[in-house]
Amino acid sequence: MSLPPADWPLREFSRSVRTGEVDWHVQVAGRGPVILLLHGSGGSSHSFAGMLPRLAAHGTVVAPDLPGHGFTTGARFDELTLPRLREALASLLLTLELPRPALVAGHSAGAALALRWALDAPRPPKAVLGFAPSLVAPPAYYMQWMAPLVHPFATSAPVTSMLAWAVGPTGMLDWLLDSTGSKLPEAERRLYRTLFAQPTHVRGAMSFMAAADLPSLLPGCAALPCPAAFVLGREDGWIRERPLRRVLQRHLPQAEVQTWPGGHLLHEQSPERAAERLIALL
Repeated sequence: MSLPPADWPLREFSRSVRTGEVDWHVQVAGRGPVILLLHGSGGSSHSFAGMLPRLAAHGTVVAPDLPGHGFTTGARFDELTLPRLREALASLLLTLELPRPALVAGHSAGAALALRWALDAPRPPKAVLGFAPSLVAPPAYYMQWMAPLVHPFATSAPVTSMLAWAVGPTGMLDWLLDSTGSKLPEAERRLYRTLFAQPTHVRGAMSFMAAADLPSLLPGCAALPCPAAFVLGREDGWIRERPLRRVLQRHLPQAEVQTWPGGHLLHEQSPERAAERLIALL
């Protein structure tokens, strides 16, 4: 596998780990109870860079690039379903010789994966935390743009290669980042440009998004074996607060739900506050 560039955030914590066919890029820091951080579709472990040092003072933080994303290679793009990703993560932790996570936190689609982990793991975590959880569809006007991109034809290698080539010259990625409602500085935008210039990352992001099966996930959440908490973004352009609260009330009525200022990338905008929210669940 290829490790991140030397100037990648928290590069000193990066490791290469192989499990089966997957060569993982994972960042591991700290000692103590395991805190598993799961990025969303199109993200990578860098999404938690602002949180990781603070969390590492309270436990062993594990922040992988999920299969098909970032600098993790070898994924089968037709296997980026929530159950298969949970199994892959379990293999990663076993290879790292780490115990079951005490906390599992996810952003966006990573929050859905965190719920899948808690439902399927032989030993559930102490708690699950979701930042801007993708548990409802984006607004209709975004879906008109997105729907063609999650079609099987669009997730094929030739099309994703073309899209990766087009990201820089067209400003497509800047538009996408702006549409989240989060105001990211240029330094952070450059990280996303690096990721989306890789055809495999684009294909992985689209495949993960297309494989998210919320109708299978949500009904089972009533039996979630641990507490759940969620943080919603008031200015989130992708996951609207009102419909999301309705879904949470229906399927996770006992969950603690907070709304913060910020967009869909609110944990990147307010990393210290996001870290403290997670630490409070330990």
